[in-house]
Formats: sequence, structure tokens, C-alpha cells
Amino acid sequence: MKTSLFAAALLATASTSAQAAPPPKPKLIVAISVDQFSSEVFQRYRDSYVAGLRTLAGGIAYPVAYHSQAATETCPGHSAILTGRYPTNTGIIANDWIDRKTGKSVYCLAVPGQSDPEARGHQNIRATTLGDWTKAAEPGARVFAVSGKDRGAITMAGKTADGVYWWSDGKGFVTSPYAGPTTEAVTAPAAAFDAALLARWAKRPPKLWPKLPKRCAALQKAHHFGDIDLSGRVPPEAETDSLKAKGFLSTRAFQGSLRASPLYDSLAVDFATQILAREKLGQGPKTDVLTVSLSATDYIGHRFGNGGAEMCAQQAALDATIGRLLKAVEAQKVPFVVVLTADHGATDAAEREHEHDAKATRLDSRAFLGRLDTALKNELKLTESPLLGGDPTQIYIKAMDDETKRLAIRTAALAWIRQQPEVVEAYTGPEVEAASVPIGTPPEMMTLLQRLRLSYDRERSGDILVVFRERTSFGRPQKAGDTVAGHGTPWDHDRQVPILFWWPGAQSEDRKASAEVVDIAPTLAGVIGVKPPVPVDGRCLDLGGNCPK
Repeated sequence: MKTSLFAAALLATASTSAQAAPPPKPKLIVAISVDQFSSEVFQRYRDSYVAGLRTLAGGIAYPVAYHSQAATETCPGHSAILTGRYPTNTGIIANDWIDRKTGKSVYCLAVPGQSDPEARGHQNIRATTLGDWTKAAEPGARVFAVSGKDRGAITMAGKTADGVYWWSDGKGFVTSPYAGPTTEAVTAPAAAFDAALLARWAKRPPKLWPKLPKRCAALQKAHHFGDIDLSGRVPPEAETDSLKAKGFLSTRAFQGSLRASPLYDSLAVDFATQILAREKLGQGPKTDVLTVSLSATDYIGHRFGNGGAEMCAQQAALDATIGRLLKAVEAQKVPFVVVLTADHGATDAAEREHEHDAKATRLDSRAFLGRLDTALKNELKLTESPLLGGDPTQIYIKAMDDETKRLAIRTAALAWIRQQPEVVEAYTGPEVEAASVPIGTPPEMMTLLQRLRLSYDRERSGDILVVFRERTSFGRPQKAGDTVAGHGTPWDHDRQVPILFWWPGAQSEDRKASAEVVDIAPTLAGVIGVKPPVPVDGRCLDLGGNCPK
């Protein structure tokens, strides 16, 4: 059955693409990731787009494509976009994981052996990117990356980029010698941009939110999320208040408000367009690559959920911001191809989601782990906690000299977890590792166990992997600014994201055939005419004769 479905999907892709005008041999590839841009949000607002997103959706569109893996977080999701590899092969199985030897949390882009907490680099990533392949095949090609998050920039840039930038609170756009070059030619333009921006804000506080579109007004409704009440008004009161404090630029309140505002994406695009113009991307003899990861949708989704007026306003602003980026790309007057996707999807805050989906529920993660810890201590007569970390979906057990005891703890923990009503399924690491995912399995046909397998790493993943019910919101918000909604599960609301390919003259075509985010890199490699020098998990999507025969 799976084989026939996959064959049908391939046939559908082939039959539609046969009519498509082929993309040009580009001098510039622009890869855009919109953090937390789920297929649900894209389709909900698609008819309202009038600028950049309308343009991109008018090309070859896969409105419902997939991150096939269970790890639907920023770092693993971004690591798949331009490597063509699942997280099990990039090694980026989560934003953070636990080092069992030390018992400490490891950030996905922390630099091994470096004591500097600000050091960020690609050293933990076990794969190369489209930019790396292009530079190897076309000496003189250039790669630049910009994001609001380090994990949105470094993961898409690869290991040989010419400039990798991300926003640092209170500083502006920065880079690191472990992520890319830090010569004056790289750092000086960022420093000048940052200085001018912060000086302007010191004189006059920035406007974080634009005027609320009329179509969004009806969504301004108060809700109770966890232990907090949010008015649902735009601009949010806490965001407005953050601008009133003396020396607001250095306050955590302002930095959080900036990240969770439409202005945050605008800053990334302002800086990216300066790179386009300054570096004359696409105007050299080789193919250049620019990656832009826009983070505000994710921060807004976490802080307010995606079902209210805040997300409605953000989508209108995002549309306009991407429109500005496309105009800057067109101003280069070179052949180009743009792709847009997301690192993961999301679900709305459980309390509001529950109004139209009874499955939605909130899990107090800390309380769940506390109950597990108490149960293990009582059953096994333990005097201290055997658990590490605070993620209920990845249960880590402390390293012990007595492996028999450690396995007994895992067995007892698994039995307890499987009895909990919030849990759909739970597996040990060896059970997940033993699962097979036949090549060509359509992402929508993958079992929960197979989805977990595609983001499993023996060294980095938890001892027990837990799947909670669909539409679960994790954590219990206590105050304004706390997370009210999120992602990170193997369910489709977190896996499904759009993939949009566009270039001037691209034929408008919506495709229903299965596509995966790991297909993007081999597809663009075919457009450029570069053969991936390493194995990839994705396949080339036919945009009109770009795929090798």
C-alpha cells in the first residue's frame, strides 16, 4: 500500500511539472525559513496575502509538505532544510540535549571544548549544506546567512559560509569565529548597522507593532492560558509598557517584546537587503546563496498562540516584509530562484484550541516529571532523583556504574509513563533505534515510531521518548511573557509546513503530492546544476527539468 501511494505521488508530481516552465540557471538562490509557519497558519491566511507571500504562493506551491521527523523544533528543523538530511543524520535531534557524562544540558550550537557561553558554531552538525556544495563545485560562490536566532542562521549557512549573522539582545546582529569568518569585512558592516539602529532607538523608541488590520479586529478576545489572563489586544499591553522604562534598550522586558513583534522580522530583512546590495550577490561569475530565517512568527506564537489577533497582525506584517525582500532581490537584476518553508509547525494555546478541538489539553511538564520522579523513588527505594533535564518528551536517566540498576529504572519509568492518561505511547531508545523507515515511505504514512526514528541519535537522544496527546500545550504559564503555546511533537500540526518555489515567470501550481523539507536541498542543487557530494535523504522535486535523470 505504501509503495503504491508513493508511486502515485511521484506520478502526480511528474505529470504536473511536465507543464511547468523550467527555472532559469540562477546566479542567486534565496532560501527563506519562517519559524513556526505551519501549513495551518499559511492556509488560514493565504487569501489575505497581498505582497511577498502572495507572490511566492503563486509559484510552485506545496501547501502541505512535511518535516517527517518527530523533532519539530527550531534547531533540528532548520538543520534539515538545506542539508537534505533528517535530524538522525544531521545529529541535531533537539534544541538542547543532555550529556549523560556530565549531567548538563548541551545547546545544539554550543562549541565543544569552549568555556565561552556565547560561542556558537556548526561543530555539532554532522552534515553539509547546499551552500557548502555550491562553494565546492563553483569556487568563488558566496554564502551569507541572516536570522533573528543563531540556530536559524548557522544551521542553514553550513560550514564554509562567507558571513553568518544573528541577533543578540542589546547588541544587534553579531557573528562568531566558530560559525564563519570574523574579519573586519564581515563584522564592520554589522557593527555600523547595529550602532545606527540602537542610536536611533535611544532617541525615539521603535514601533514594535504596526496598525492592526481591520480583518484582525474581531480576533481581539481575552483568554485565560494556564495561570495568566491575556487581553488579546494589539499592540499587547506588556509590549507597550516595555518601551516606557528608563534605559529600556537594555531591559529583558524590551528584548522579549522586540523578539515577539513584527518589527523583529523587519530588522532581519533590513540587514539582509544591505548584504544583497553591498556584496552584489548574484552579480559575480558563480552562484551565490542567501539564507534568511525570520523568527517573529515563532516568538509571537509562543507568547500569544497562533489563533488570535496577534498572529493575524503578524501575518500581514510578514507578508509585507517578505515583499520588501523580494523587491531587493529583483533589484539585483540577475536570474534567481526563491524557496520558502518553515522549520516546524505548531498548535494554538490549548485553552483556545479546545474551543473547537476537544483533544487540546495543557500539560504541566514540571508536575508530570515530578510525579514520575516520586514514583521511581518510592518503587525502587531511591534516595535521590535518577532523572536529568526538564523535557517530558525525552526522559534522560543519570549515568551509573551499576548498569543493571539503570536499566531497572528505565523499565520502571517506562511502565509508569505508559499508564498515564496524557500519554499516547512511549518507547525506549533501543526500540526507536531498531525501527526501520523504508526508502520512499510517504511522510503522511509514517508511524509514530518511524517519525521518532528519523530524529534519534544514540548518543544524544533520551533513554525514553514519549508521545503525548495531539494538541498538547506544554508548560503552565505564570506571568505575561511566558510560553502559552508551542510545538515539538510528532503530530501533523507540528510536522506540516508549506514549501514554496518561485522565480520570475514561474507557473502557478499547487501540488498535493507528498513533499518533504529534506527535498529542498537536492531540488535546488538540481536547479543550480550541482550534484550533492554526500548522501541525502530527500529527493529532487521536478520544477521543470531540473532533476538529474
